[in-house]
Amino acid sequence: MIDANKYDFKFTAGEKQVFSKKPDITVSQWAEKYRIVNRGPKKGQWSNDLTPYLVLPMDMWNKPWVRRITLRFAPQTGKTQFAFNCLCFAIDHDPDAALYVMPDEKTAKRLSRRQILPMFKDTPRIAKLLSPRNDEVSTLAVQFQNGMDLSLAWATSAAELASESYKYVFFDEPEKYPAIAGREGDPVYLGEVRTTAFPHTHKILYFSTPNAEKGSIMRAESEMDQHFVYHAKCPVCGKLQQMVFNSIFWPSDKGYKTVRRKKLAEYQCANCAITWNDHMRDKAVAAGEWVADKPVDRPSGVSFYLPAWYSPFVSLSDVAADFIQGHKEPAKLKIFCTQRKAEPWKNVVIQQDEKSILAARCDLPPQIVPDEAVCLSAGIDVQKHGFWFAVRAWAKDYTSWLIHYGFLALWEDVDRFLFETTYPIRSGGKMRIWRAAIDTGGGKKYADMSMTEETYWWIRINGVGRGCRCYATKGSSRPLIGKLSAKKPIDKTPSGKPLPGGLQIISLDTYNIKDMFFYRLEQAVKQGSYAAYLHKETGNDYALQITAEEKRKDDRGAEFWKQVRKDNHLLDAECLAHIVVDPEWPGGGLNLLRQPLKVQSNDDFSSGARAQRVDKKAWLAEKRYERPAWLNR
Repeated sequence: MIDANKYDFKFTAGEKQVFSKKPDITVSQWAEKYRIVNRGPKKGQWSNDLTPYLVLPMDMWNKPWVRRITLRFAPQTGKTQFAFNCLCFAIDHDPDAALYVMPDEKTAKRLSRRQILPMFKDTPRIAKLLSPRNDEVSTLAVQFQNGMDLSLAWATSAAELASESYKYVFFDEPEKYPAIAGREGDPVYLGEVRTTAFPHTHKILYFSTPNAEKGSIMRAESEMDQHFVYHAKCPVCGKLQQMVFNSIFWPSDKGYKTVRRKKLAEYQCANCAITWNDHMRDKAVAAGEWVADKPVDRPSGVSFYLPAWYSPFVSLSDVAADFIQGHKEPAKLKIFCTQRKAEPWKNVVIQQDEKSILAARCDLPPQIVPDEAVCLSAGIDVQKHGFWFAVRAWAKDYTSWLIHYGFLALWEDVDRFLFETTYPIRSGGKMRIWRAAIDTGGGKKYADMSMTEETYWWIRINGVGRGCRCYATKGSSRPLIGKLSAKKPIDKTPSGKPLPGGLQIISLDTYNIKDMFFYRLEQAVKQGSYAAYLHKETGNDYALQITAEEKRKDDRGAEFWKQVRKDNHLLDAECLAHIVVDPEWPGGGLNLLRQPLKVQSNDDFSSGARAQRVDKKAWLAEKRYERPAWLNR
């Protein structure tokens, strides 16, 4: 390299800038020394301390063997600023042709006008390299005095993507690109082949929030040699750990607006169980580091994954509030999955055949509780003669396992099942059923008593105070705003008999709940979020009842569930076992439980009752009512 300072009489100031030896500096060091941020909550001199997780991805740009870098980041994590830092470093240290691709023309022009050009002009190190000619610094093309040439293009124009060769290509939000650019094909591929003239020196950067399961960012990530996940370091115990959503907790009796406004969510350390607020989370992230999935010598492609709860710009309470909202309707759940978890959304496809249902089986033996479970729920479908039931074990992230299903003949069997049965946990100990939802159907049974009235009386006497909280449910005859509606307690049975103390009936939108259940079965097959697994001995008898209904469309295109076989009882029982732990359920969902409800013996009712916070006065009040004679029939 020529030392231009020794030859002042031969070189102009611009030529000296081009030929002078550049200092040995990484992208992260360059950004902290020269970069000026002109937009966002933290304007001014760039600081690596604000987003420490961007340091290693930036410095990967400096590795001569790294050709491609993929960032699958949630919004508001700094991925665009990361790309800007790499671009500015290339302008200053290794100028050549660069292509910056955005989803559409409008976005390209807006980003260039509002962020890219102002960034160049506000960063003195870059500003002095800009061409002095106005016609060489435009919205979609920027030339620099040192030979750097930046073109801004959009994915909908094949002509823009296929015009020249480039050493650097930046794909901004490729998940939003169309599948085909004009008539040429995949816009990402068109941009990639533009680097063919630089086989050993090109750099390609993909940075996006995911959307589809087979989208552009997921495809690019799958082609990388090495994958990194960020681990935070607990400020109390010093344990490095990947932050996961199911370790975020908030009061279950608070709505999403309250959780967001009052900042009620916290993160629980996986090692010492100390909870972090947003400030402690920021300290944990600042002390953290990237961990690779496997050691790779001189990888040519590296990927980085980061969900929203690592970001200093996103409160843990914002994440929790979005999750609460997401459980009210699938569209919002998709937003939570892609924008907060930074995971691709998988379309729900309900396949109504026994083989596809049994594909959700796992290696869990029947009637065994997995170690991840924090509670058990039961759903009971009442018939004119007997009861069908399903029992599910639930983890804190709403992953669930079917551990038991079957048929009970008498109320005495239901009594023993709900209040005396305990299920062994894989690692030791036992667990009782925490909640049960009981359908109040069943039809006429005796001349003076229907099965519905029997169910009312049984729940009224046994529903509170015996360890398992039992609820009366009924399918709604019309669509509800959410999955359920809690009506005012009734004080009479359908035949007009008084019901001392009253009984609350929970109306259920069964169509909505069935959608949720089949979606979770599908997630179990795909090993996705909110999966509903089956135990390994789940049989065809179960699958036949689950597929007894199928989803159809009427002439107007409205979807509805149609019963195609008589016996659908286990499907109803499964839906009841699911809804009773839902966040919409009166009293809250799984966030009521921070620890598993475990008991060591059938006699350990008192500790189980305390764990479930049984209202002692209500339990004593139940003792005033004697068991009706019809329960002994």
